[in-house]
Amino acid sequence: MLVLMVFNFVYAFQVRTGEHKQFYRFVFETGKKVHFEEIPFFDQKVIVLSIEGKPDRLNIFKDKRLKKYVKAVDIIKSGGTTKFVFELSDDVSQYKIFTLKKPFRIVLDFIKGKGSGERPVIEKREDIDIVKEDQVKTKKIRLIDDPIFNIITKKEPVIEIPERFNGDKKIVVIDPGHGGRDPGAIHNGLVEKDVNLRIAKKLKSIIEKDPRFKVYLTREDDRFVSLYKRTVFAVKKRADIFISIHCNSSPTLKESGTYVYTLNLRGARSKLAKLVEMRENKAVVDYVKVSTNPVVNRIVADLAISSTMTEGLNFARYLKKHLKNVTDFKDIDSANFAVLKTPGIPSVLIETLYLTDPLDAHLLKNDLFIENFSLSVYNAIVDYFFEKK
Repeated sequence: MLVLMVFNFVYAFQVRTGEHKQFYRFVFETGKKVHFEEIPFFDQKVIVLSIEGKPDRLNIFKDKRLKKYVKAVDIIKSGGTTKFVFELSDDVSQYKIFTLKKPFRIVLDFIKGKGSGERPVIEKREDIDIVKEDQVKTKKIRLIDDPIFNIITKKEPVIEIPERFNGDKKIVVIDPGHGGRDPGAIHNGLVEKDVNLRIAKKLKSIIEKDPRFKVYLTREDDRFVSLYKRTVFAVKKRADIFISIHCNSSPTLKESGTYVYTLNLRGARSKLAKLVEMRENKAVVDYVKVSTNPVVNRIVADLAISSTMTEGLNFARYLKKHLKNVTDFKDIDSANFAVLKTPGIPSVLIETLYLTDPLDAHLLKNDLFIENFSLSVYNAIVDYFFEKK
């Protein structure tokens, strides 16, 4: 029992605050050297500081003077760490993070100045104990409930759109998941059907600027469309590729990040894929009839579905190539999704991020993230059709 008590002990620390002449100071009194880091975030006015241990009191956030520097503070406790999420006032032009010794303290200063709307500048000091040299707009976040690590946008997506194209247009069908009476997941102030439609419309607006493509949405507004009708729509439009947009959710599991799913008639390959499959599937499309002879129908359907699975996986690899630069890309998986049973049409289901993860949800509210994500999907489509080897 003594051993268990030692291993389950989470270090507690004190938090003090105070307003000074031109800045507001947070002092995290840990007493001993602990791991801490600033976590990159897309929103230029949000600072996320992760500290090993947990504070033993938080009534200091009731200080009314704090509102002049910080609009809101969120506390996220995860495992043995605590994340402080600060939404800064427009008047904060600079901030400092540094350490003091004897006893060990982590100090965070928010400094007033002429706000520019840009991310406040971090002042470098010799005793700074944080690796944050290059603040770039498109840096992403960590995994809030897993061991912390930073996902960095290595480069902003760049697109090259030809002025004219004389060949046959490629038909892209984008499927915003859920809609109407089916809202999908609802967490952290977000409704999945609305987020899916927002992403789908942004992606469509980017693709349709390219003369090589013709783009359709399975729904243009908030209305219910059955899974069967979504697949039939793609077939009727003679789609060359089918992309279903969803957001993930996992109220019981600690998950975050981006997944891409392809069709696998044997069912989900992993436990997580199985859970997503059970959530998404409400109908099954066996095959599309092409003959009065059921045997012919089955043969044609089997061949078409085989092509759907193979080419869907090929396209998923292009998605991974581009999306890993702008999001925490987790895996390509397979599941028996009804919505992906589009015979002969390469099909994928993209679970953009987790609505149940607070920082993932924050990204889904961010226009820059939505744009970069959509640009990356567009680049994957271009690569798949025009740069395949």
